[in-house]
Amino acid sequence: DVRFEDRQSYEARTLSVPLPQRPIGDESITLGPQGGLARGMSIRGPPAMSSTPLPDISPGAGEPRRIPAGLNGFSSLSERPAYGSREDIIPRYHPDRFAAPPAFDQLNAQERNINYGNRDLRAAERSFDRPLATSPTQGQVPSITQNVPSEKVWSEEYLREKSIAAIKEFYSARDEKEVAWCIKDLNSPGFHPSMVSLWVTDSFERKDMERDLLAKLLVNLAKSREGMLSQGQLIKGFESVLTTLEDAVNDAPRAAEFLGRIFAKVVEENVIPLREIGRLLREGGEEPGRLQEIGLAGDVLGSTLEIIKSDKGESVLHEVRMSSNLRLEDFRPPEPNRSRILEKFI
Repeated sequence: DVRFEDRQSYEARTLSVPLPQRPIGDESITLGPQGGLARGMSIRGPPAMSSTPLPDISPGAGEPRRIPAGLNGFSSLSERPAYGSREDIIPRYHPDRFAAPPAFDQLNAQERNINYGNRDLRAAERSFDRPLATSPTQGQVPSITQNVPSEKVWSEEYLREKSIAAIKEFYSARDEKEVAWCIKDLNSPGFHPSMVSLWVTDSFERKDMERDLLAKLLVNLAKSREGMLSQGQLIKGFESVLTTLEDAVNDAPRAAEFLGRIFAKVVEENVIPLREIGRLLREGGEEPGRLQEIGLAGDVLGSTLEIIKSDKGESVLHEVRMSSNLRLEDFRPPEPNRSRILEKFI
């Protein structure tokens, strides 16, 4: 080829151009001994080895595209005309398979090695940027997201602070929906008994109006469609209050009466039966039965009966007592202790 001879003066370069893809419509190329590429090479027989450096025969502007010789001095497609223009062929190849611009020749071997070494790293980084849904091999959600607990994990201190803040806001705004929203947002049913205990104990330092608001709130939360508070959670909360009632009386001497006022409201609304309230009082205290021994159990029960009588009348009180099967004498403390409030009903 005369043109090949004319371009010997150009600086030899080791860059190679990949074979152009055959146009759509031709028979598919099959790799292997019987494939299309192998047949094209077999026509010309085994090539001779050449030690001549590969010259750059990149086509100039306006020149037809020519395929350079391969490593063995021959080109498997030297006799095959180029299909289409240069722009038709280039987009069919991946950009990283093309020879770099001439400035690439000035890069030293170390820079090239760094680039090749970082290729896998860049590919790995790109794989982390892809959403999980785009990866065909990640059809399942990781196990850490499949075992999401039903309750949110908050610290006890955080839950206590949010509970106290919620009840204070309720006393100010009197918005039960806001309290319900706070309970739902915390999503910690296991903390509900402690929340009830905090609210009731806090009410001992407040006014009768606020204690009545609290009793109404507890009833409405227990009767709500969402079941914000279950009967079991209320009972456990009241058990906790009774455990510390003896200490609470030191700070609020009328704490037993205040607690009886709240108990009366939940009994009147059929949230907790009087029979269950009686059981809590008999077993309540730092040690089981402690409240009954010192007379606080009788004070709480007497206050409960007094409020029911005041709110609903004598007939309702009698009905409640009969259905509970409670013997009021069992709540009398041993001598010399006495429950002044309870003695009114015995």
